[in-house]
Amino acid sequence: MRSLAAFAATGLESSKRGTCEAEREVRDRRLFGRGGPDGRTEDLLITHAGRVLVVDDDPVNRAILVGSLEAQGYASGVACDGREALRAVKTGEYDVVLLDLVMPVLDGFEVLRTMKEDGRLRSLPVIIVSALEEMESIVRCIEMGATDFLPKPFDPVLLRARLKSSLAAKRLHDVVAAHVVEIEALAEQLKVRNRFIQETFGRYLSDAVVAEILESPDGLRLGGEKRKVTMLMSDLRGFSAMAERLAPEQVVRVINNYLGTMAEVILAHDGTIDEFIGDSVLGFFGAPVTRPDDARRAVACALAMQKGMERVNRRNLAEGLAAVEMGIAVHTGDVVVGNIGSEKRAKYGAVGGHVNLTARIESYTCGGQILISERTLDEAGAGVVTGGSLSVRAKGFPEPIRVHDLLGLEENSDLHLDRAAETLWPVDPSLKIVFTVLEGKRIGRDEEPAEIVALSRCGATLRSDATVEALSDLKVRILGGGGLLPGDLYAKALPVPDGPPGLTHLRFTSVPAELETLLQRLGSGLDFPL
Repeated sequence: MRSLAAFAATGLESSKRGTCEAEREVRDRRLFGRGGPDGRTEDLLITHAGRVLVVDDDPVNRAILVGSLEAQGYASGVACDGREALRAVKTGEYDVVLLDLVMPVLDGFEVLRTMKEDGRLRSLPVIIVSALEEMESIVRCIEMGATDFLPKPFDPVLLRARLKSSLAAKRLHDVVAAHVVEIEALAEQLKVRNRFIQETFGRYLSDAVVAEILESPDGLRLGGEKRKVTMLMSDLRGFSAMAERLAPEQVVRVINNYLGTMAEVILAHDGTIDEFIGDSVLGFFGAPVTRPDDARRAVACALAMQKGMERVNRRNLAEGLAAVEMGIAVHTGDVVVGNIGSEKRAKYGAVGGHVNLTARIESYTCGGQILISERTLDEAGAGVVTGGSLSVRAKGFPEPIRVHDLLGLEENSDLHLDRAAETLWPVDPSLKIVFTVLEGKRIGRDEEPAEIVALSRCGATLRSDATVEALSDLKVRILGGGGLLPGDLYAKALPVPDGPPGLTHLRFTSVPAELETLLQRLGSGLDFPL
């Protein structure tokens, strides 16, 4: 049987809980607008100076504290023990807690420890309400994170001061916390924006250039301006003629293999990709970020691109596609760079006469060749290895342009281009042909009779009474069997200083499938019946 004392204690505790629940119901109804006669819960809180939770197992102490709080304009809630207190503070309705230390079920120390370990409750001010003789306990609570203490019996003036100070600290913390949340949200938005810019511009600019733009105060000032840049243009030789013989999906695969590799190389050298134009790539160095080594990086990039064609062709052959060759021009000049287009569609690019001149220089190249202008050679500095040089005329430029055959950089042997001489086999009897000089994409004049007197796998020696200017593009038709053989052969006339009159060296740019076997056999010194 339970003892009389235990029964009395249980009854007293039950009485305390009942009293506490009644007090809480009255407080909620009067001060928080909850639990009205119709059973509805209102969401709107009554205006008050602050919301205070009184935690004490003594109903007399609770009543005194609540009365004083109401007199000072505070809203109050009550909790009879530590567990009720923790449930109450987790609702987020309170600004300050008045906490007694000695309570049943869960004492004030445990309540304080639990609150300070909870990130959501750590900032809630806790004022310890304790007798002065419990000073050691008060010090312990302050060390655990309590904001202040209020001695028993309390002074209303001191209560007001403690509450005012704690509420001011709480509100300051709330303001700071709100700003932190706002800053974090803005930082996340900025991160998303920067990631979008990185991914978008990363298609045309290297990561290093994009990062420099984002970090620089004027990095995004992309309005039109005149700058000295080094331009690079590449183009596949004879691709248009080859594309006519390929299935559409094969054309796309060849283009993608080529452009994908070239884009990687340009971005790796911190260049800007202006545009892909069919099988051509236009890039430049010096915008949007200008660096002192722009011209030299452009030269190194062009060499790396030609080396990269080995990877392109390995992939093409592995996929059953034809090998391709590329010519590159590099030129330095003043152009206008900036946003070009309309409000709905725009790009960052370059315009001006020197862009056109770069394209013109590129048209003079043969497969596997890089031609650089005199100005680029000067800007690139010492150690640029070149082969032959020649002067060319470009439309819109009154003076001849000096260009150089780029072979490598002294400091990087891996980028050196080999110029192995090909063996030309005599063709006897000579191969009768007719040729036409092309002007751009147009046929320039009537067909001229000629003959091929020597052949290699990639070129030929042509004998003709007609004058063929160096770097001219030719369309060649072969005669045999009483007429023209099927297939058009395209070639470029190479400059041969002090060569014998009437002879022109050709570099094939496109060989049709119908003539491949014939030219391969004759170019290897083998007879082939026509």
